[in-house]
Amino acid sequence: MVDYDVVIAGAGSAGSITAYTLAKRGHSVLLVDRKSREMIGFKTCGDALGAHHLRTLADLIQLPSVPRDVIEYDVNGIDLIAPDMEHRFRMAGPTTNGYSFNRHKFGQWLVGLAEQAGAQVMASTRVKGLVLEGGKVAGVKIRSENSDADRVVRAHIIVDATGATGMLRRQLPEGTPVERTIEKIDQMVAWRDVYETPEYTFETPDILEIYWNQEKTLGGYTWVFPQGPHRVNVGLGYMMLPGHKTPKEVFDDFVRSTWDFMKTDLVTLDSSGGIAPVRRPIDTMVDDNFMLVGDAACQVNPVHGGGIGSSMLGGAHAGIVASEALERGDTSIESLWDYNPRYMQSYGIKQASLDIFRWFLLNVTNEDINFAFKKEIIKGSDLLAVSMTGKMDIGKGEKFRRLVAGLGKIPLLMRINKVAKLMEDIKAVYADYPGSPKGLPAWRERLWPIYEEAKRT
Repeated sequence: MVDYDVVIAGAGSAGSITAYTLAKRGHSVLLVDRKSREMIGFKTCGDALGAHHLRTLADLIQLPSVPRDVIEYDVNGIDLIAPDMEHRFRMAGPTTNGYSFNRHKFGQWLVGLAEQAGAQVMASTRVKGLVLEGGKVAGVKIRSENSDADRVVRAHIIVDATGATGMLRRQLPEGTPVERTIEKIDQMVAWRDVYETPEYTFETPDILEIYWNQEKTLGGYTWVFPQGPHRVNVGLGYMMLPGHKTPKEVFDDFVRSTWDFMKTDLVTLDSSGGIAPVRRPIDTMVDDNFMLVGDAACQVNPVHGGGIGSSMLGGAHAGIVASEALERGDTSIESLWDYNPRYMQSYGIKQASLDIFRWFLLNVTNEDINFAFKKEIIKGSDLLAVSMTGKMDIGKGEKFRRLVAGLGKIPLLMRINKVAKLMEDIKAVYADYPGSPKGLPAWRERLWPIYEEAKRT
């Protein structure tokens, strides 16, 4: 006997959308979160979301429009700033139009949608672990904060939406095709504060700023995301590499002394740190009776670490496929498999390509970035195209002009051309994602040479 069709561990963006999608289709859903009901939605985040994600979700699962009281400010572009802080590119286009929003209110809205659709929300409750029967997932153990005993809840499908820890993913039995652990080099640590700035006015609050500095935030960046003329979300993130300072230390030492608004009297609204995966998606996000969504599935943009839109997209696809499997009465890995290619086609192909680009960014210096910005060897339009499609495509005439401009950095130009090819190579592999679990081992073998080459680029 089962208690629910689906139990979802974690009521973040991905978990709530999965619950909403399934409940709307008439399935019994339990959405469990360790936070209190009132605290769901609080998370270390840049608090920004591209409007294109919301349009896609409206078409895919009829997601309603985000209420205006959730939105802090409309976003119309992003400025990318070189380490010397003298050169910048403006990115403006479909993927940079969106919203700066109140993360707590946004999370409350999403979990409210799931409840309204019919999902049961069990807050202030921890998911302690998987229940396995016959070597397959059959349920979870949970414990509410006012109880001293675990309770077993069984379901046809268990969804791990526990975030970067992937707590349930790590408990899968040996032999699972799912990657149970994520390497530290594929994770980003972050710190961010939200302030009111009564003494400082942001002149262009509709433009977000991203600042690169490989010495301070290797493989990451500092962000300054205004939420109006007198409010800002400011933070930084970088790769989890040995010997680096904590993100709070870097924030205090670097950010506080570099930006003018940080030197004024500020009203701190929130201050927190976190971890996010920044790599290609988990190679398979399903096993028998089991699915992964959101950070647990590594559904995060590898370059900028944003994962709200892509995680919601993952939750929508997972909900649709889970619903179809339940209607067939078959929740085996084969029946749930279609979630993988659907997500890969919608976002995973681009995500894998951006993972290649991430390795390129890890291996460039401040000097390289300053030179590329100054000589316009890389333009804002290039980076916008990369963010939209995962493809770096420069015409022959433009390539020649940039070759002349970059004569002092021929090795850098050669690396840019090489990474562009590797990005296309990985996209071709992901476009050929296997149609069943049997094809996964051979498909994985095609990935490793490309990624090893990217790490050397």
